Amino acid sequence: MTGHPLKVSVVITTHNEARGIGATLAALRRQTMRPEEYEIVLVDDRSTDGTVDVARASGHPSLALHRAVPDPASPLTTRQQALDTAFGLARGRVIATLDGDCRVPPGWLEGMAAPILAGTAEAVAGPVTFGPEAHAVALWQNCDAAQYFAISAALARLGRPGGVLFGNFAFRADLYAATGGFGALGFALTEDLAFGLALRRAGARIAYAPVARAAEVAPCPDPAALVARSDRIATGPFTTLAAVLTAWPLTLLVLVLAAAASGAPALWLLAGLRYLAGMGIVAAALHRYGRRRALAFVPFYEPLVFPLSAAVLIRRLRGRSVGWGGHRYDR
Repeated sequence: MTGHPLKVSVVITTHNEARGIGATLAALRRQTMRPEEYEIVLVDDRSTDGTVDVARASGHPSLALHRAVPDPASPLTTRQQALDTAFGLARGRVIATLDGDCRVPPGWLEGMAAPILAGTAEAVAGPVTFGPEAHAVALWQNCDAAQYFAISAALARLGRPGGVLFGNFAFRADLYAATGGFGALGFALTEDLAFGLALRRAGARIAYAPVARAAEVAPCPDPAALVARSDRIATGPFTTLAAVLTAWPLTLLVLVLAAAASGAPALWLLAGLRYLAGMGIVAAALHRYGRRRALAFVPFYEPLVFPLSAAVLIRRLRGRSVGWGGHRYDR
């Protein structure tokens, strides 16, 4: 694989992405990397909405279309199986992953691959934003994603594993086999986080890309979809990142409850200072990752974490299965 002229394989797995895949492929066509230096490996996972037809109509010269054939007896999710197929077909020295509804800026491909090809990192995690910012769910997701990426990058600088998202990620191709692939990693509804942790265990250096490498994806269409998404993400393994993301909002809740119970002015002051600190972290992250339109929503972001968490808990107590990639899975 090292001697192959292809620099990058862009891997996209799709399930009913007819509305977004055309814009994704158009964005890839505007990349500054020459078409002969990269390929697009698109593996469609049982779409019924014409996704493959839309992708084929794009006419992208570097596009290779494949259809996944999920094994119902496999312990892996259909998404993991589709990714495994795509990674096996990829011929580039670097594999870059995108979702089927991503829009990336010109220069994204070269920027994500450059540290890996230069040998300064084995993987690059890029920020993910949500747009267009037409409703509160999109604004909340932008606040959440900005904080998530900022904390992940900070943990990486401290030598701790942060989070990665297959909506904007790149890694040295030979590392997939080195980790044993999803067959060794096992069932995961957060397959990107599981793979990122496996890369860290294998000694890979994961760099965090600047805002110029951001990928914009479609937000959840409504609060119910956001609850379902949050429920799936909460199935991920408990890591340092998960501990920080859980403990930080709890400090605000504990201070508010303690202040309300005691009425002590000092506790209300501490709660207010903690709330302002949380706003400052999110605002700085939004500014850094180019989502300044969401700044006005910052005061509402953290208070809404608590009803969202309660909705996820209620969903779990009701025993609902988790939907992912057009299939439902028991926890």
